This record gives sequence, C-alpha cells and structure tokens, in this order.
Amino acid sequence: MLSLVNYPYSRQEIIDALHGKYGQRHFKFRYDLLDKNDKKIGELDSVVDGEVSMASLDSIKRTARFRLKDRGEINWLSDRIQPFALLRMRDGKYIEFPLGIFLLSSPTRKDENKSVYRDVEAYDGLLILRDDKFDTRYTVTAGTNYRQAVIDILTSAGITKHNIEQTDKVLPVDMEFEPGKEKLEAVNALLQAINYTPLYVDVYGYFTSMTYRSPSICAAEYTYKDDELSIIYPGIEEELDLFSVPNKWIVVSSQAERNPLTSMYINSNPDSPTSTVNRGRTIVDYREVTDIADQQSLDAYVQRIAFEASQVYGKLTFDTALNPLHDYMDVLQIQYSALGINDKYSETGWTMPLKAGARMKHEVRKVVSI
Repeated sequence: MLSLVNYPYSRQEIIDALHGKYGQRHFKFRYDLLDKNDKKIGELDSVVDGEVSMASLDSIKRTARFRLKDRGEINWLSDRIQPFALLRMRDGKYIEFPLGIFLLSSPTRKDENKSVYRDVEAYDGLLILRDDKFDTRYTVTAGTNYRQAVIDILTSAGITKHNIEQTDKVLPVDMEFEPGKEKLEAVNALLQAINYTPLYVDVYGYFTSMTYRSPSICAAEYTYKDDELSIIYPGIEEELDLFSVPNKWIVVSSQAERNPLTSMYINSNPDSPTSTVNRGRTIVDYREVTDIADQQSLDAYVQRIAFEASQVYGKLTFDTALNPLHDYMDVLQIQYSALGINDKYSETGWTMPLKAGARMKHEVRKVVSI
C-alpha cells in the first residue's frame, strides 16, 4: 500500500474519508504530462476516460488505458502521463495519490462529433527494459556485487531512477547473457539469484527491488470488512483448487565452476490443507536452476516457491469502491461474513477505473503458513 506518512492528515483520517465515515466520498482526477525524463510539462484536461491496473505476477506490472481528445499537445514517442486520484477530506481540502508514470503506445485515432479521440494503451517503465536487448554477449564477471550488476544494466538502458536494496552478495562465477536477451530478463535473473523481488516501478517512476519477504510473516497493510463503513460490494467469488498443489520442493543449482547446491522444503504443517500430513501422500516439485548466489539464497528461494505454490488454492475476486492506496503485492486482511471469510490475503492484481463512483476490481490469494 502507498505510504501515508507525508500527508497533513493521520492515516486513520484518510481511511475514514475513503470509507465515507463523514458522508459521501468525493474523488476527482488529474493527469500530468511528463517528458522522457519524468519532468512535468503541464496538465492534461483532454483525458475523458481511463483506468490503471496492477498485475503483480506479470513481467510488466503496472499498465493503464486512456481515452483523450487529440489536441496535438503530446509527443507520443517520448512523453508520459502520470495520473493522480484526489480525495476530498472532511475539511473540504483535497489530497492526491499518484497512480504511476506511463509510457504511451501508438494510439488509434477516431473522429466523433467533430472531435478526434485517441485510445491509448500505456505501460510502466519496465517496458523500456523489455524492449531493450543486449546486442552482443553480455558478461557479469565473478566477484561483481549483485546490486551493482543490476544498476549497470539499468544504466545501459538509460535508467537512473532506482531504489534497489543494498546487498553484500557477489557473483560466485561469471553470468552470461546471449545477444538478443531482454534486459528485463537479465535483471530479474540477477535479482532472483539473491532472493529479491522481481523488478517493479513505483508510483513515482523508481525501479525498485528488495529482499523477498513472505506475506505469511508480514502484517496486513489494510483491512476490508463488511461492517457499517464497508466499501466492499456484495458478490465475492472464492475459488478453491487443491488438486495439484505440491507439498515437497527440491531445487538443485548447478554451475560448471562449482559443486552443485541442493535445497529441499517439505510442507508437513498439520494446519495446511495441502501438507503431507493432511494429504497422506507426497507431491514433489523438482527444479534445476542456475546462477543462485549461495546456499542461503537457494534455501530462501525454495521456501519462496513453496509458499507461492501453496497460496494458489485459495483465490478471491471482489469489487470495492475506489481505493487509490493499492500498490504492488499488498497484504490485506479480508473479513466477509456471507462466506465466513476472515483471513490474510496477498493481492496479485487490481484494476481501478479513473472515474468517481466506479468499482475497483481485486484478485487476491489466501496467505497460508506452511
């Protein structure tokens, strides 16, 4: 969830306004036009519709769609759009929430009622790294700090805004990427080797990654519950799929210049419905990987894939009123009496229309300790 520490209101005051404690909620929206360096050029009043989406499991995570009148003010090849949601507080003042910075695709044009409109698909800055590829074989030499190796690739793609958590881990052997490899794939391979999150871009345009922390050990960042201040719409859908969820994971990391590393994790938790104890049988997920930094990183990696695989069986899809606090992989507490739900969930996707009174869609996975 977005941090609320720098606002002139307390966190609770903002949440109360979002949940309509003092009466009807009031939203409006602003669209800043930025240049290729994320510097503000001006404000757009030509946007007539739009939405922002987060798909945390996709390679490009934050996307948007805009419909606007074509007035010739946008350089489609280099300009960017940064939308904001503005919420009116109890005292009548508005506070704003950034929703991301988006590169613009080549839009289609259509004339309607003597005006020309463009429908624009837009993507966060990860598009830069997906489209940029190595033109020769690229080698990260043994002894290079992993964080620095990531920053070097970002710099080669013209990216200077980054927030990569510090690490003292260095590559044990050379890592090579063939010509034509997407730089986004290379960066994520380096981050995976030290058990960091995949690269994502925050709402201010900073390319971000940090040590992966399981939602099972994280406190819920936000609570949705169907009480008198609920903003959940009725009709939550719950999907349960236990059939093929593994309960034992074995990962082997092999590299030419060193001995293989092996890590294993068994879900024997009696409180987990997919554990070896409750199934009475073992379902094995066996993988071979390369370029893991060390045994500690491999152990963390196998625990991570075990956790993520075990969350698949419990999914919820639901709608709420607009909530611009959502970000990347939010951890939520959801209480919904009609289905007897009161559990912690990790959000894998959301879509927020940029229109007052619209419904925001959410997809979440149940957080299960294993």
